[in-house]
Amino acid sequence: GDEGLRRVYPRYAKDVALLPKIDLAIDYLDGMVGRRRGDLAAEAVLDLLGDPKLARCLLVCLADSYRYRAPGFAEILGDAAAARLAAAEVVTPADLRGLLYLETNRVADGFVAPAQREVFLTAWGQPRGLTAVQLGEALHLDAERNAILVRSGNRPRAEDVRARYNALLTLSVLRHASEIALDLPGVDPARVATICEREGVPARRDETGRWVVQGRRNALGTWSGFGARVARCVLRLVADAPKGVAGEAIVHLNAVPLRFLLDGFPLDALRPPDRAIGGPVGDLLMNRLHEAIAQRRRQGIGFGGWTVRRATEPIVLEGALLLPEAIFVRDSVSVALVSVADGPLDPERLAAAHATRPLIVLGGDGGGGAPALREPDGEALLRLLERIAVNSGAGRGPLAIVAAEVADAGWVSLARLTEVFGTEVLAERVSALTSTSDSAFVPDIGVLRSDVLGDLAARAALGDVAALRVAVGAAIGSGAAADALTLHLLTDAAWTQPTLPAPLAA
Repeated sequence: GDEGLRRVYPRYAKDVALLPKIDLAIDYLDGMVGRRRGDLAAEAVLDLLGDPKLARCLLVCLADSYRYRAPGFAEILGDAAAARLAAAEVVTPADLRGLLYLETNRVADGFVAPAQREVFLTAWGQPRGLTAVQLGEALHLDAERNAILVRSGNRPRAEDVRARYNALLTLSVLRHASEIALDLPGVDPARVATICEREGVPARRDETGRWVVQGRRNALGTWSGFGARVARCVLRLVADAPKGVAGEAIVHLNAVPLRFLLDGFPLDALRPPDRAIGGPVGDLLMNRLHEAIAQRRRQGIGFGGWTVRRATEPIVLEGALLLPEAIFVRDSVSVALVSVADGPLDPERLAAAHATRPLIVLGGDGGGGAPALREPDGEALLRLLERIAVNSGAGRGPLAIVAAEVADAGWVSLARLTEVFGTEVLAERVSALTSTSDSAFVPDIGVLRSDVLGDLAARAALGDVAALRVAVGAAIGSGAAADALTLHLLTDAAWTQPTLPAPLAA
């Protein structure tokens, strides 16, 4: 039986003597903020913590606070030179490399000898106010060694890093479980079934009344792929339950089955005194919010280029745990949505969590501790997300916003283009987008993703007007735009491909 299996004892960070070492690691990373990745000594943090395995795990726990980003042209070329390049649609090092490759083909038959490189770069850059050294750096600004270390939020506390490590360690072990048996006294069976169904994890009750959550092995024979869902499901169950919770799991590490007891410290790591875990009310609010977002996309309004992802990990502080309902991502900005409708969290805890990583509170006012969304209003949520993005310094240009919305929703209406670009909405304004095969500009309708437009054109060729109108409505929503697009497709009018932007003058 399972009782004959050997037990696994994860190495938790219990010793308070570890806190000063974590503080030293944070000091080192803080001192390197703004420096390039190539300047960092990879082994420095490992040496500070002593144990390489523990050090790597703690660095993962610091990833929400410290990350690398590629610097922009303005940071090395200056705003004026970066603006001149941007005006010619040169906004990334790849764009610049492509332009210089073309120039090399034009003036040097495709090859510049190393001895002539500086002369070539000077000749090209001088009329644009750029030196050979600046161009040489800008060409490879996106190389990994040039990424800049930045800190998100306040300086992390060593106690919070240790708490996050302990919680994630429990969850990482559970990801390898084939089954997890839980005693959940006082928990409504219907609620358990709802949580398991929502996470897509099979569960049953055994003859003793314990809930058994089932893992799933993938084609390679491992459990960890589906295990992320299993771990999150167990976290919701044990963190939202009254006292008396206990359990055990059969986990498979290196293909060896082992027993992992969920009691004492492993369980306490998932059940700190303050917890924000979405309950039935939070589930209802989240479903309504998803529908509000979907409605905006069907109408061609989009959602500002924000994409919604399933949250797989909790936000953990010393004495507090918040389980996000979803993560909203755009560019380098990531915002967690946390439900407090079923049990408010202390405002100071919320403020500390928000300082650790951006979050929005759903179903309450947050007590001033974090931005709050009382009702599932898509427009209000978008305003909060945009405010957080601006405060994070992650502003984007109009073309990037439209590109993200087209990729996300499949189309962007003419009204939305007017809102983004102003009153002059011409095909040329989106030419950088539609000059590729990814999207197309349809006069009087907007920009559509090419796969969406191609599918609708194929339906139009069948000659069934009613079926075409239904398909158009499903793709871009009902209304005048859908009628106009249907007519456009039926009359076989070719969509306009705008004139390509002129290249930079040599």
